[in-house]
Amino acid sequence: MDVCLIRDGKFASSYEGNVGGFPVRLPMVDVNAVGAGGGSIAWIDRDGLVKVGPMSAGAHPGPACYGTGGEQPTITDANLILGRLEPAGLLGGRLPLDLTRARSAFAPIAATVGVSIEHAALGAIDIVVANMVRAIRAVSIERGHDPRRFSLLAFGGGGPLHGRAVAASLGIRELVIPPYPGILCAQGLLAADLTEDFVATTRLRVAATNHPDLVRAFTRLRSSAYEWYEEEGVAPGERALSVSLDMRYVGQNYELAVPADPGLLAGGSPDLAADTLAAAFHEAHLRQYGTSNPRAPVEILNLRVRAGVPARISIVRQEEASGRIPPAPAIRDVWLDRSGPVPCAIYGRSQLLPGMSFPGPAIIEQLDATTVVFPGDRALVDACSNLLVEVTA
Repeated sequence: MDVCLIRDGKFASSYEGNVGGFPVRLPMVDVNAVGAGGGSIAWIDRDGLVKVGPMSAGAHPGPACYGTGGEQPTITDANLILGRLEPAGLLGGRLPLDLTRARSAFAPIAATVGVSIEHAALGAIDIVVANMVRAIRAVSIERGHDPRRFSLLAFGGGGPLHGRAVAASLGIRELVIPPYPGILCAQGLLAADLTEDFVATTRLRVAATNHPDLVRAFTRLRSSAYEWYEEEGVAPGERALSVSLDMRYVGQNYELAVPADPGLLAGGSPDLAADTLAAAFHEAHLRQYGTSNPRAPVEILNLRVRAGVPARISIVRQEEASGRIPPAPAIRDVWLDRSGPVPCAIYGRSQLLPGMSFPGPAIIEQLDATTVVFPGDRALVDACSNLLVEVTA
C-alpha cells in the first residue's frame, strides 16, 4: 500500500528514497509504502500471535481462493470468507474465487487461536487495517498534520475494501472512491505534468546579506532548462518554470524544498534578503512538520529549477445529476463485524449515476475494485462520478 499526503492540492516531494532496498537520490513524490494488500499473508509467530505481512502471495501463486497454487491465507481470502467479495469472481467474473480453498487456508489459524474461521478472517483484516493506519499516521500525525482535517482517497484494488475502517480509526469523516480506483495510478501517469529538475549544489549559510551569486547560479540553471525545452520540442506557450531552494536547519540531515522568488528567473531584483529566506523556510518547516525554530541558523544545500509542461489530457469528466434513485439492489449476507453477517445491498458501480445517494450497509462492485459502505454511513455519487462516503463515528 502506498500513502501520500495531499495538502491544498499539492503533494510533498522527496529527493531520496529506497528502491528494492537500495538508497536512491532522485526527485520523487513523497510516498510511504507498507506491505499491506490483498496478497498479504496471515501467519502465526513463535509467540502465538497472528501477524499479517510483509510476506505476500503476490499475483502468482496468489491467494488460496485463486486456485492457482497458493495455499497461504491472505487478505483476499479473508474478504471472500466474510462475503465482502463476490464468490462468482473478480474482473467481472473472469477470475472465479474458491470459497472452500479460502476457508481451508484460514482453518489452521482459526484452530490455533480458538475462534471460528469468520472471526479469524476478521482478525486478519483488523491487523492489516492497523498497518494501514500506521502508515497514514507516519505522513500525517508524525509530521504535525491532523488527519481528521483531511478526506481519505482510497484507490487500488483493495483500498475501497478497507478505506472505511481506516478512515474511522483515524477520525476521518469523508471517504473518496474515484471512478476507477484500480487504475488510478496509471491514469495519473498519463495525466501528470512532464517535469525535469535542474539542480546546482551549494552549501551557503543564510546570513544577514543578500546573495547575488544565487542569481547567477539560477541564471545558468534557467539556461539549461531552456535547452531542455528546445530538445523536447516544447512550445514557448507550454513552458512553466519554478524555482526553489533546498534548505535545512544547520545540523539536520534532511532538507525541504522552499519556493523562491520567481524574479530569480526574470532577471529582475528578486528578494533574497536573509530574513525573507529564513522566514520562508521556517514557514515551510512548520507546515511540513508542525514545528519550527526561528532562532536556529538556516543553510541552503541546493538550488533547483523545475521545468514543467502542463498535461495535455484530463481524466476528470463532470456530469449533471441524474435526478434518479439508485436501482433496486441485490442482497447478500456480509460480515462487517463480530456480531455476525448482515444483509447488504449489492450495487454495480456502473449503475450509480451522479446525484444518486444511498445508505449503508452496501457493497459496490466494479471491474477493478469493491467498495464497502458500513451501516450508518451514506454514499453519494458526485458530478465527477467519485463515490463520497460519509463516515459515521
